[in-house]
Amino acid sequence: MRTSAGDAVEPPPFTRVPDNPSDAVLIDAVSHGSVPAFVALFDRTSPAVSAEVAGLLPGTGQRCEVLAASYLEVWWLAGCHTEPGIDVVEWVKAIARRRIADIHISAEWDGVRPRPSYAQLELAGLLRRPVDDLLRS
Repeated sequence: MRTSAGDAVEPPPFTRVPDNPSDAVLIDAVSHGSVPAFVALFDRTSPAVSAEVAGLLPGTGQRCEVLAASYLEVWWLAGCHTEPGIDVVEWVKAIARRRIADIHISAEWDGVRPRPSYAQLELAGLLRRPVDDLLRS
């Protein structure tokens, strides 16, 4: 790319995710605001994180809320975790476990579908997916 003055300009970082990047590369890209890297990281790590959350929480509504809020925390705090050997799955699981510890389960889901939370809506918007696709069992 070139500016109107003819100077070379670097394209925005991480507009395209390289083939088979490590989790550390994806986290670094996410820390620079790369949505494609965030989507790739979510797709790679969410099955393991979802399984952990499902084992700790009954009811898909709360699981989806914890998953959404945990990944939003990853989006905002990725720059704090860019060390080369980071275990991203364990980091996200730890976020989810902390979020689960913070919630109080007052009653079982009564069969009425609750309105998606702000965290679910924000994550779905960032991933450009329907809220219902966030939690894959």
